[in-house]
Amino acid sequence: MTATEHLTDLTLSLLADGELDEAQTIQSQAHLQQCAACQSRLDATRAELTAFQTALSLGETAPDEIVIPDFKRPASLRGFALANIATGLVIWLAQFLWKTLFGELFVNAASWLTSIYVPDIYELITTTALYYLQEGTAMLEAYIGLTILTLVTVTVLGLLFTLRRHRAAGSLCVLVLVAASTLAPAPASALEIRKDQNVVTVSADESIDDTLIATAETVLIHGNISGDVIAAGRKVEVTGSIAGNLFAFGDSVVVRGDVGGLMVGSGSTVDVLGGKVGGNLFAAGNMVSVDTDSVVGGNVGVAGQRGSLAGVIQQDVYSFTEMLEVNGTLSRDLSAFGARVQLLDAAHILGDANLHIGAEDNLHRSAGARIDGKLEFMDTPEDFKPTNRYATVGFYMWQAARLIAALLFGLALLWLFPGFASVTLGGGLEGLKSAGIGFVSLIILPFAVALTAITLVGLPFAFVGLISWILLVYLAKIVVGIAVGQLVLSNSEGTASNVMVLLVGLAIIIVAVNLPIIGGIINFLLTVLGVGLIVQYVARPSGPLKRA
Repeated sequence: MTATEHLTDLTLSLLADGELDEAQTIQSQAHLQQCAACQSRLDATRAELTAFQTALSLGETAPDEIVIPDFKRPASLRGFALANIATGLVIWLAQFLWKTLFGELFVNAASWLTSIYVPDIYELITTTALYYLQEGTAMLEAYIGLTILTLVTVTVLGLLFTLRRHRAAGSLCVLVLVAASTLAPAPASALEIRKDQNVVTVSADESIDDTLIATAETVLIHGNISGDVIAAGRKVEVTGSIAGNLFAFGDSVVVRGDVGGLMVGSGSTVDVLGGKVGGNLFAAGNMVSVDTDSVVGGNVGVAGQRGSLAGVIQQDVYSFTEMLEVNGTLSRDLSAFGARVQLLDAAHILGDANLHIGAEDNLHRSAGARIDGKLEFMDTPEDFKPTNRYATVGFYMWQAARLIAALLFGLALLWLFPGFASVTLGGGLEGLKSAGIGFVSLIILPFAVALTAITLVGLPFAFVGLISWILLVYLAKIVVGIAVGQLVLSNSEGTASNVMVLLVGLAIIIVAVNLPIIGGIINFLLTVLGVGLIVQYVARPSGPLKRA
């Protein structure tokens, strides 16, 4: 060893501990006599060793029991105020908006159902609507009451725990609880709810100044309603006046009166007979008809097997029926999708007629029928014609977007649960076991969600379960991608980063699921396998919450 070759840190540490052999010690001492820098480093190493020995000797004489004082977060007036404000807002929102929550939930679900023409399920739709409307209000009130009680109780217990050492803490919490229960007004129904097993009737001399929900075998509305009406039954008949919107569902829906706003109807038959609808009309059924004495002030959308429009329609008409018959006045355009269209003698279309009916022979036009605008037989748009997806730039851009999104989700998954990096693809019986667990999980979770959603109380839990199932399906192939990336890069020199592992694995999976013919099968199998791996990882004793 020359003077220019300094001793390494390891050599200095061993020399300070006296662990070098005799020859190395002599050689190191000779170098230290010539090198002041190494001598200084050795002195520092010995001083550090002496400090460690002193600290360890002090630890031996430490007391057997060390009392560490409890950490107490000081009570904050700001936190106390925020807790009370949050509780008050929840109580106010629950009382003020519960009608809107229930109305929007039911109406949106019903509107979605009316957009799908399935004649054979009208009986099921009617029965389900009757059950929800007859039993749902009480269940919703109980659910909201339980939520409010839970929030208030948690707030009070939190305050009591935070201020438990103050003398006035108990009295203050009791005061908050009493004030919340006495100052907050009792929940009051802002709806007129009528339900009966047989008949619900609003007589001709009766007026209702708010929204009406009516459920029965037969719902008859002869009076005046100033708000909206939601009616469900075997038969719904309206001969009175409704200032707001009408949502009617039943085997037979008949409107002979006036509806000031929107009308949404679904049933085996939906008929507007001498009635007037001020807004849009959307109806689905085996037969949807608007007779010659009826007027619709907005757009008309019909879906089903047959539609008959003989009145005055003041806006556009959109028809998705197998057979459409027009024998009235359409003030604007007609867009028809179906098998046949008949324009009878009294038909008068002031705008254009765009017919998607396959061929011109499928149009029957009487001599008296008039079309002021253009009559066009529309072909299938180019965007809807089958094309080779592999020959389009958009396909590869979409796959690149999928890869980037999956990469980001995968990195987030590994950051939250690093243990997923150790997930491997088992072969033979182990792989079959994972696939079997995944297949069973994919079936059981949606079934459990459907059972939970039977009652309104279970709807929030059903929603959480549905979101969990969707997330599980999406993450399945990402987890398989992690395992595939680890397998591919296992023979490479060094340890591959998470980004590289995910990038390689996900790229292979995206290519596999887009293979012609067999890509769909591979996609399903990888999803099943990934769900099985996730379930096994979550269920194992170490659990997903223990970081690697």
